[in-house]
Amino acid sequence: MTAARTPEPRKGRKAVAHDGERVAVTRLASLFKTVRAGKARSAIHIVDETGRQVELPAPLAYVMARAALLMAEGRQVSVIADDEMLTTQGAAERLNVSRQYVVRLVDRGSLPAVKVGSHRRLRASDVEAFRMQRDAERDTALDQLASMSEEMSGYRLAR
Repeated sequence: MTAARTPEPRKGRKAVAHDGERVAVTRLASLFKTVRAGKARSAIHIVDETGRQVELPAPLAYVMARAALLMAEGRQVSVIADDEMLTTQGAAERLNVSRQYVVRLVDRGSLPAVKVGSHRRLRASDVEAFRMQRDAERDTALDQLASMSEEMSGYRLAR
């Protein structure tokens, strides 16, 4: 998805460790491809060792499909509630920027936050929305640069 650097694994986080796991999550991602667009075309069921079967709700199937796809790419995955409050450090880790940069974004009003005592807290959904907008703007700028480069490739510089 993005070309951003994946943070180093920390305590409590686990990246896909070896090729065997990557193969398994790749197969799982292909099974979930019907829900990637946000609409399940067919029901997804989980079957336990006793044969009991449970149908997954579409939102849960979507989360699992997204997680499987990212893990198949070798990326780390974590699930967080939209209304969970993050510290500036937690937001910085999700955005792959420094904590001080997040503080500056909050101070200039680019990223909503609330103060709890002297500490800033950010809603996870706001951080995700900011990340998506930032990534979309970056992708647009890169596309424009690529098209300018293609246009300029036909010109020779005079010496």
